[in-house]
Amino acid sequence: MSHLTRFIPQRIRGKHIDLKAWRHMDHAALRRLLERLLTYAVFLIIIIFVIKLVPKIWADVEAGDPWLVALAVPFEILSVVGYVLLFWAVYGAAAHMLSQGSDTPARPLSLKESMQLTTSRLALGDTLPGGGATGFAVQFWALARAGFNAAQISRTTTAFLILSNTVTTVMIMLLGVFIGAGIVGGDLHPALTWIPAAIAAAVVVVILLFARKGKTSVPHAEDSQEGLTGRFAKTRTLIREIGDRLPPGAYDAIRTLRRPVAVGGMLANPGFDFVAFYLGIASVTEPIALPVMLMAYFIGQVGSLVPLPGGIGGVQGLAIAVLVAGGMEVHNATAGVLVWTGVALGTQIVWGTWQYWFLRKSIKKWQAEDEAQAGTPAPAAGT
Repeated sequence: MSHLTRFIPQRIRGKHIDLKAWRHMDHAALRRLLERLLTYAVFLIIIIFVIKLVPKIWADVEAGDPWLVALAVPFEILSVVGYVLLFWAVYGAAAHMLSQGSDTPARPLSLKESMQLTTSRLALGDTLPGGGATGFAVQFWALARAGFNAAQISRTTTAFLILSNTVTTVMIMLLGVFIGAGIVGGDLHPALTWIPAAIAAAVVVVILLFARKGKTSVPHAEDSQEGLTGRFAKTRTLIREIGDRLPPGAYDAIRTLRRPVAVGGMLANPGFDFVAFYLGIASVTEPIALPVMLMAYFIGQVGSLVPLPGGIGGVQGLAIAVLVAGGMEVHNATAGVLVWTGVALGTQIVWGTWQYWFLRKSIKKWQAEDEAQAGTPAPAAGT
């Protein structure tokens, strides 16, 4: 049986059809097939390009300064600490921030529990297929065990994602304007300055408008919303969900900024990570203008939205592209970014794998507390 048979509707399988069978293929299935072929072709081109550069890249890494690489490790640790503090500032205050009357009361997470959950998510997102999506699935599972219901998870996660990407968005906006206008050093094409700055500015405006709306908005109950049908039903449903969930989360994000620990974590996470990024580049080659290095780092962070393990490919590809556009040799930029990636992933995986076992113990403790409050004895260990 031909592999193309599965793309032919059931109603005409086995019947005599003309040689132009592709005309009978479902349009959605055909589109997925073409997208897959295009993806494979792009990856093949990238692999061929990288293979040609491998000897130069490896030579740059071998000739690098190991002391600068070692110095990057503590800064990467401090970056993760900043991420943990931001997470704690959001979810630790969740019970006080969320609207009252929820079916399941949220349990504020302690700093230790926040560290366990955050580092575990980072480690699993770095190692498992699906990347950040897998890590967030584990986070949602743990939050549900901690007593957060679906609406609370949606709202607090929205606030956390907004805060964790705020510095990146603002820096892209400012650097794009400063570099594009020649206020600071660095020479980049307008496509890497003014256009990203305009997009970032639009994102900031949208978030602020949503936050203003979220002060008074109340999400609709799930059972009160009728399912949408017709053309683009999935897209319209997604837009409705965003419009329903984003305003309260954006409003919570603004309120969380009143907590100094949130601001500190929000600045420390990308700040210390950039220092590690800079040291990774400096270990193999001479860094270029600081504004361009900053722009490369922050535009690279946009690649973390790609659902790949650790964002590998998206983050690195964008960062390398900006560095090369700023005048750095391709093999030098690739080697430096790979050194930084190794330090970052190594730190997150080792720390997160260690903390994952403590997270499991915390989840068992939460379950025991809930069962005790409900008057149901907790099951004995090992049963």
